[in-house]
Amino acid sequence: MRIMERLIFLRKDPLAAAVIVCLFAVGLIGLPYENVGALLSNDPLKASLSGMIVCRAAGLAAMLFLHRLIGFSSGLRLRKGALLALLPALLVAVNNAPLIALFSGSVGVTAGAEQVILFALACVFVASFEELTFRGIVFPLLLSHFGAGKRERTAAVLASSLLFGLMHLVNLVSGGVGETFLQAGYTFLIGAMFAVVLLCTGDLAVCIVLHSVYNFGGMLVPTLGYGSFFDLWSIPAIAVTALIGAAAIVFYLFALLRLPDGCAERLYRLSARQRFVLNGALTA
Repeated sequence: MRIMERLIFLRKDPLAAAVIVCLFAVGLIGLPYENVGALLSNDPLKASLSGMIVCRAAGLAAMLFLHRLIGFSSGLRLRKGALLALLPALLVAVNNAPLIALFSGSVGVTAGAEQVILFALACVFVASFEELTFRGIVFPLLLSHFGAGKRERTAAVLASSLLFGLMHLVNLVSGGVGETFLQAGYTFLIGAMFAVVLLCTGDLAVCIVLHSVYNFGGMLVPTLGYGSFFDLWSIPAIAVTALIGAAAIVFYLFALLRLPDGCAERLYRLSARQRFVLNGALTA
């Protein structure tokens, strides 16, 4: 079958398609990146980062093909006047770095330039894979299932973010229970924020950049430096994070309810040719 004909099987039941894409993503996340990295470097840190880059790049390629197969547009452009919608998310992403602790010297980065570059690349590939999967494919599928109205797009935001958070439960295999459930909780909130950012801006690349910055700041010290949990999360850091987080929640909740329906519709709208193929399949 041609690509145009294959998309009908996924567009006919977008809710089932979203679940299938999530399960496919979990399988890709399960690729043995540490074993792959061991083939590239004898240094444990470099091997881990290199393996992550290779495996997430492979997953990204698979999701790019799936994105095209389903028929979503790959040419989203930044909406005029949408820059304001980036500011709260950018503050959240930048604040995820332990800036207060870094400036005070209680934590620090000890890795060399090569390791920092590898880490930055790993953050970009992880963010690209996850954003293309959940905001580029799963979220539009759920929008096409629920609809573009206020309640409907809110349901799509919550459902896609819930799936995004649940995906991180795969870390139960290698991490602690409490830590993993905490990660699932805040990734749900981050996923909801990025979904609304996508609705506001219409540009998936913006979500990828924000996600990359968020990951880089949050994992920089634990991966490449020194410092305890309590050094990272001092009382001033918790207060600033809570203030920025609360402001972002209010801003994006207001934006979600005020956006015109067209902002959601264009994320999953079919071309005339695609509608012809899909309608033909539905009536067959």
